[in-house]
Amino acid sequence: MFLTADRVLPFISLLSLFAYFLFDGMVVDPKKRFLFFGVVFLFLASDTIVRAFSKGLRKEDRNRYIAAGFGIGAFLLSVLRDFLDLKPVAGFNEEVSAIPKVREFLLLCVVLLSIVFLLQIILLEIGKSSLEAQSNLAKSKSSLLQNAVLGFLFVLPILVAVNYFAIKRNYNFDLSSQGKFSLSQTSRNLIKPITKDVTITAFYPRPLEADGPANGDKLAAFALTRIRPDIEILLDQIKSENSHISIQFINADVEVDLLKEFGQVSNGTIFVRSQKQSLLTSGTPFAEERVIAKETKDLEDLERKLVGALLNVTTEQKKVYFTVSNGERYGMSFKALPNEQVNRFVSSLQFLNFKVAELGFGQGWPSKLPDDADMLVVLGPTVAFSKEAKEELTKYVLEKNGKLLITMEPKGNEDFGWLLSAAGLKSKSTQLIEREEKPGFVVAKRFPDHRLTDLLQKKDMGILFPYGSYLETDTTIPSPYAFKSETLLESGFEAFADENKNGKLDPNEKRESKILSIVLTPNSLNNDKSGKIILHSGTSWVTDQFIPYAMNSQFSTVSITGLFQDVAVAEIPLKKEELDTISLSDNQKLIAWVIGVFLFPGFILAVGSYFVYSRRKSSMIEV
Repeated sequence: MFLTADRVLPFISLLSLFAYFLFDGMVVDPKKRFLFFGVVFLFLASDTIVRAFSKGLRKEDRNRYIAAGFGIGAFLLSVLRDFLDLKPVAGFNEEVSAIPKVREFLLLCVVLLSIVFLLQIILLEIGKSSLEAQSNLAKSKSSLLQNAVLGFLFVLPILVAVNYFAIKRNYNFDLSSQGKFSLSQTSRNLIKPITKDVTITAFYPRPLEADGPANGDKLAAFALTRIRPDIEILLDQIKSENSHISIQFINADVEVDLLKEFGQVSNGTIFVRSQKQSLLTSGTPFAEERVIAKETKDLEDLERKLVGALLNVTTEQKKVYFTVSNGERYGMSFKALPNEQVNRFVSSLQFLNFKVAELGFGQGWPSKLPDDADMLVVLGPTVAFSKEAKEELTKYVLEKNGKLLITMEPKGNEDFGWLLSAAGLKSKSTQLIEREEKPGFVVAKRFPDHRLTDLLQKKDMGILFPYGSYLETDTTIPSPYAFKSETLLESGFEAFADENKNGKLDPNEKRESKILSIVLTPNSLNNDKSGKIILHSGTSWVTDQFIPYAMNSQFSTVSITGLFQDVAVAEIPLKKEELDTISLSDNQKLIAWVIGVFLFPGFILAVGSYFVYSRRKSSMIEV
């Protein structure tokens, strides 16, 4: 009989190993994963177990057991490599750890053992069939052909099924130690729960279109074609994780007829869009966020930014209230000054599926806050808050775990000392100067590490921060503080505070980095307070006059969307380029040359000669 255990089980062991590599990423639950490992190991060792119990440990089966050892070894090393894929820990630099190198070495061992296992099984079966053919030539030739056909028909549906699932899951065998060509487990967990339809449109030229007549900058177009394959792989991985996500590629320089619904757009931009449920609060039919990737360096954090954009456009609509009773920029106070209004900032929030409303005396402020307020925004108040308003704002953050965005107005009467003192800080209204010919203007490019600033793109452009104040530590305030402060933005070391207001740097003044934006988090022993306050020491940067410049628009929206985003987004690891340079001395080069030219070929010749001699000697003994 052809379908005997001796014939089938070796191939079942072989298929079980490669099926494990294929389906390993699909099983996430720890209990199911442990059961999955047990089933794979049982099938992988089935040939060895059946052979040992039915025929005993025979000498002629030695090569079978060695082959099984290679397969089981590859499986166990792969499990160990997955176990060493530790979750990123804040403050821990993986580059100084030996774990990535160990995982890379284990991956090499897994690949080599798997290939040896595959070749060993195939060679053993071919050798077995050849020996059977020698004993009864005529009968065995016919039987060998029949077995080959039946074996092909037996394996074909299995290969078709494996190929179907591979295409369905868009599986790729990622050999990079950093997982460059596959999604992290954190990203998968964040993408799977999405229930809204999302369209990702990437604007990149195809390789043959990079030097076409429509491309003004051929070097830039060529750079975009180089990163397009990596972006295609990443987007395909995202699409395979959730059926609600669809992707498309458009060349903005060639397919201009498809750009009508996107407005002004250039290659190197990725649009992430989700349809809105209602158009009553906004004229835009969808929530949208843009991600920019124009060079290889942008690919390092592209996965993190795309997942963050997906969460932003699919989050349920939030209600944002703007206070209007203390001379804020929002409302009627600055109606006669178009440049000082914040219409563009408000429109960008509505574009991201936020519902905007005003909060003033007519809505019961400050005696009470609306129950549906997901966030409060206070933009540049010029009139000091009453005691009741201060208490209500503090209560909203500390007791109701609310979100609060504040921009200060240096020329106003509200300096928020009552809030900053609770974090050991104070504000200084002294004008900052970066260039003496433009007093009051600062291009801030210093972004301390924080999960909110990690979402920013093109940080080298900086934030145009005009006519703002700055913050500094107040050593006279005793601790403990009610709030913990974290810095989001600093002026950089090119700016100085013009204490005497003469517009130039004096000997008693110095250039130093000043704090411009902070995040305040309530201190809690039980970590049960989730309220947040983002405070910017200026308001002009977010007005209609200055928000189009530099990264102002992006920084303003991140100040709000980042507060509602899952903190796990910051745990998505960066995909840094692996460029390890190895230098060899002259002696090391000589040793490598000797090994490659003499020792390794000599070793292969010696092993081959011994194998041929042993085979001939055993055949002579049998005769």
